[in-house]
Amino acid sequence: MKRYPAITAATLAAFALAACASSSSTTSADLTTSLWELTSWPGHEIPHGDNGEPVILNFQDNGKQASVSGRAWCNRFNAPYVLRDGSRLTIGHAAATRMACMGKAMEFESAFLDKLQALERYKIDGKTLQLFAVDGEVMTLQRRPRNEQP
Repeated sequence: MKRYPAITAATLAAFALAACASSSSTTSADLTTSLWELTSWPGHEIPHGDNGEPVILNFQDNGKQASVSGRAWCNRFNAPYVLRDGSRLTIGHAAATRMACMGKAMEFESAFLDKLQALERYKIDGKTLQLFAVDGEVMTLQRRPRNEQP
């Protein structure tokens, strides 16, 4: 009779782990099904590239490696990311192209890429993605169809 509590505890633990795994993959899918356009970052003027291209994030996860890429203003970038505990997001150091840009563009890009590395969590609400940094700053992005290239 003492086996039943142990079996019940093991079964409950397995269900809890499955729920966590399911929640994590669903969260990743929410990020990767669309492109995300930066629309608000308090204290910063949101630029568009030379041809009117917006600042875009493109999250991808092939099951082996997760990365985020896109346009930071006039340069493109790529960085690894990790999702943990449902809404925790960590973005690693970004590799970026080095096209010559006006000073204002370079300042924005540097601040933007630094802020991506300072993120701690995110929240998706409908067509809106909010990225929360450790210093309390919040960047807001809007969902765009994936068929639009960044």
